[in-house]
Amino acid sequence: MSIVEKHIAEFTLRGDTSTMRGLMTVLVGFFLFVGFFYFFIYEDNESVEEQLKSDRLAADLNVKGDNEEQNNNSSFNSNEVEVVEGLHQWIGQSEEDLIEYFGEPSRIDMSQYGYEWWIYKESSIYLQFGVGNNVIVSVYTNDASADTAHIRIGDTYDEVMSQYEFKSDVSLRSDNSSYKFELREDDLKMRPLAPLGNVWVQFYFDTHTEKLSSIRYIDEETLLLHRPYSIVYRGKLPEVSEHSENEWGKIQEGQALQIFDLTNDIRKNHELPPVEWDETTAYVALLHSEDMNTNNFFSHTSPNSGELKDRLESEFISYQLAAENIAANYVDAIEAVEGWLNSEGHRVNLLDERFTHLGVGVYRNYYTQNFIVPW
Repeated sequence: MSIVEKHIAEFTLRGDTSTMRGLMTVLVGFFLFVGFFYFFIYEDNESVEEQLKSDRLAADLNVKGDNEEQNNNSSFNSNEVEVVEGLHQWIGQSEEDLIEYFGEPSRIDMSQYGYEWWIYKESSIYLQFGVGNNVIVSVYTNDASADTAHIRIGDTYDEVMSQYEFKSDVSLRSDNSSYKFELREDDLKMRPLAPLGNVWVQFYFDTHTEKLSSIRYIDEETLLLHRPYSIVYRGKLPEVSEHSENEWGKIQEGQALQIFDLTNDIRKNHELPPVEWDETTAYVALLHSEDMNTNNFFSHTSPNSGELKDRLESEFISYQLAAENIAANYVDAIEAVEGWLNSEGHRVNLLDERFTHLGVGVYRNYYTQNFIVPW
């Protein structure tokens, strides 16, 4: 090997070694960089993946929670309504709470469903509280100044519909039983049903004005006792207890007084003068209701006592003008009055400003109103 060649070789060797050292330095730096970058990306991806897992878990929990809520509320079978303060919150409260807040009632009426109606009418607001076993099971009012949550008495049908959803089939579940109320078209117009939290709400509409006439809040067990609509069920229905003649007398007397009160409230809402209670006319009405029940007929003309004028004259009632409303097989006095309000002929009598006196008689599920203008 020539010297020149040797120098070149040594130079090349030295250059190769230097180059390799440089290359190694670059490679080490590159791998350190890649390692750091990979570590950073991997950690970040792992964080993202954990977040995605967390999001999916949260989504799963939300779906499960929604389903659980739907299952818990499936008996209501309705859209969600925000629960706010109002009379419905009295459902489930004690009679002690009621007395502490409202004081003693004007009177207490017995009902055929195992609870008593506590009537508050001396104050500025007319209220009925159903109290059974020391617990409030129902609340009723026809007063526009009452606290009825999202709506007010006098609101239009559409205004109430904007807050609640009315359905023709309404399902309930209780223990091992299931129930479905089937509302007819006229039910949906006159007295639809909807849930509000754990409370049921019956809305009574005046179909002539398409405005809310009154409202009833009621717990599930009492609603099933009333059975105000056609019902299909699987399992057991709660049964109404049998009553003695003495108990029926108290129930009937209370319902007659409620019909009198509600009639005057309706007249007040239509800016009409109230009618006065007439005891003898009430007796005539009671006899006609008993006659219809005993002899299984439903008519203003009795095979036994004739027409209204005959019945009034038999009790020596002198009158200038008289009219009669009758009803049968309603849940209670409240529904009987709302039924009359939505019947053209009966409505005319309720809202006739000429009438000054009223007698009401209830016997079992038969209801009679006799309006008069005495001499």
